[in-house]
Amino acid sequence: MDILETIRIRRSIRAFRDETIPKTLLQEVLTDASHAPSAINIQPWEVHMVLDEERKRLSRKLIRSYRERGLGCAPGTVRPLPARFIERGRRCAEAMTPLIEQMGRNFSDYINEGSLEFYGAPVAALIFLDDAFPPDRMIDIGSFVAYLVMAAAAHGLSSCPIGLVKSYEDEVKDVLNIPEGKRLMISAALGLPTLDAPINEFRSSRAEIGEFVRWID
Repeated sequence: MDILETIRIRRSIRAFRDETIPKTLLQEVLTDASHAPSAINIQPWEVHMVLDEERKRLSRKLIRSYRERGLGCAPGTVRPLPARFIERGRRCAEAMTPLIEQMGRNFSDYINEGSLEFYGAPVAALIFLDDAFPPDRMIDIGSFVAYLVMAAAAHGLSSCPIGLVKSYEDEVKDVLNIPEGKRLMISAALGLPTLDAPINEFRSSRAEIGEFVRWID
């Protein structure tokens, strides 16, 4: 698939088929994703691929914790957002809500519990950063995630980056026996989409470049 075509047609999927993905295919995706740029080629990302029944076991733990602690999806801002960002989030939620309701779910439960279930995907990629690195290296993690979801699309897989799992980092480390000194940065669901799920009809809009680009001639 042409790279520009992949960029333009890729979207986040929020309902996956419970179908095992061959490890050889996942290895190809990860090999391609590893070409992401990083400062002086440090390649600081550490990826734990949680598959099939182990993914479900992890999700059961996360859902129990969510129902006890109630930490849900939020932008995690440190001060009030400018109006344009709030409006984008509102429009996104409004567009997704009727599709989720067609599936007999409400928006909050589906987005929060769905995130912790990786939307039923057979594969959860959990991306860690050694705490020897400063926060600046999260830029490299972002590059890797971008390459990961694009590589997945090029290999015929769907994906959804998921940030909420980070709020349950302690539970993740406990279930997966992650050593101390590793910080969970983000996760991603990988798999094949449930084609008839209404939520998978959703495609988010893109801001015009005039909203986020300043030209200095």
